[in-house]
Amino acid sequence: MSMCNPSTAAAAVVEIQPLVLSLLSLKEAARTSVVSRNWRKLWTRYPNLCFDGTKDGSSGIDSVKIERAKFIETVNSIIQQHSGIGLNKFSIRCSLQMDSDILNRWICFATASKAKIIDVNLWPKGNYVGPTKQVHHFPLEDRPFIQCLFLTNVSIKPHFDICGFTTLRSLRLHCIQIIGDLSGLLLNCSSLEDLEVIACLGVTDLSIPHQLHKLRNLLISNMRIQMVEFHVPNLSHFEYKGTAIPIMLHGCSRLQKATLNFHQTWLEEDNNKVRGHVFHGISSVSSVKVLHVHANICTNFPVWSSQVHTLITRLACMFLKLSHLTYEIIIFTRGPNSHSGLLQLSQYLAFAPQLETLELDMIYHVSVGRCWRGEGVSYRMRRHDHLKTVYMSGFRCYQAQVELLCGILEMGAVLEQVAIEPMVRLPYSGDLMNLGIPRNEICEWAHRTSERFGKAITVVERPPAQCCIPLLLVSG
Repeated sequence: MSMCNPSTAAAAVVEIQPLVLSLLSLKEAARTSVVSRNWRKLWTRYPNLCFDGTKDGSSGIDSVKIERAKFIETVNSIIQQHSGIGLNKFSIRCSLQMDSDILNRWICFATASKAKIIDVNLWPKGNYVGPTKQVHHFPLEDRPFIQCLFLTNVSIKPHFDICGFTTLRSLRLHCIQIIGDLSGLLLNCSSLEDLEVIACLGVTDLSIPHQLHKLRNLLISNMRIQMVEFHVPNLSHFEYKGTAIPIMLHGCSRLQKATLNFHQTWLEEDNNKVRGHVFHGISSVSSVKVLHVHANICTNFPVWSSQVHTLITRLACMFLKLSHLTYEIIIFTRGPNSHSGLLQLSQYLAFAPQLETLELDMIYHVSVGRCWRGEGVSYRMRRHDHLKTVYMSGFRCYQAQVELLCGILEMGAVLEQVAIEPMVRLPYSGDLMNLGIPRNEICEWAHRTSERFGKAITVVERPPAQCCIPLLLVSG
């Protein structure tokens, strides 16, 4: 029986200790200090320091003060014991009601330790609306070691002289007060791959004149801006949430996926324009393969099928690579069978000749809505030679829904799967939207229509979370 060399075993322990430590939580790592002197020394090099002082606790003023004092004491104690060597991530999440000097000391520790990931989230308890007036200033001195910077509810002062973010790959700004020129900061982020700008103040336009060669993912959400302009030759994923504004993404020929969520406006005419803004107002996403759009239809006046073509704005480009389109539409109308604005979508589909999959999720905000009992004349549309899969949720046999689907059934030459789901499946719809669904009438219509066009229509009966396998198949 061979005996293990003590020196070899000791060396193996030394090698494995950092790995074991990296798999432990901060609290568990601290407990290792009681094991031995070696472990006590090792845990002071714990790579990820993540502190969360936002956990729900007592709401009383005295209790909050005690919790805050304990949190500050804990963070200070760990920072004082930590060697600062090998720090990979430093994360601090706490309410803003803290001493600025304390926050500065913690941030200085993270930067002095050359943490690769810095996450400062000063979101106050109970605030779910937007940025607060009282914010802590986060210093943007040269930080050549930072690879990921995540900031929430602080202020920054970007300028052109900043030149130390050459290794920064990911930047997330959430509810930030921007005092200065954001483009000056981005100009010096030559390695940036992911950029998120959410609900920030102090910026009127996101116009970046220089190229961000390595940017792959760009998210812009809830910004009070008038224009978006980027030079992003290697962008693969773009996401935008806000009002319908000019969006120019120059050179993004490699774009794979785009998600566009347009806010509802107060004017009915503006909502009609928003509905097709992606097709005639954002030509820079025309090379996309997967497109997800959210828009609203708001009207108090009837619009008939014969009028729909007059509402279409001339399209600026063709979506020659688009293969998968998901369109979420919320419709506010007094009479779901007297408004056919939904049929505009049939015109837009003509500009995606390679489309293979169409998902249409609909919500009709109506007090009373009954199935349309007309014949279901198919709305005229162009032939679709590649469309294989069509899925519609919130399908209640309203006139526009019936005419749109009949048009697709008539002009879809290679359709393989057509499914309608009476239930509304959008997560923000509310349970009331799925009460009183006329399932029998919808199933009868599906049966008649499938016989008419000779194509199977699947009626999904399960709730959205369980609708992987349809229960009812109506075929011709």
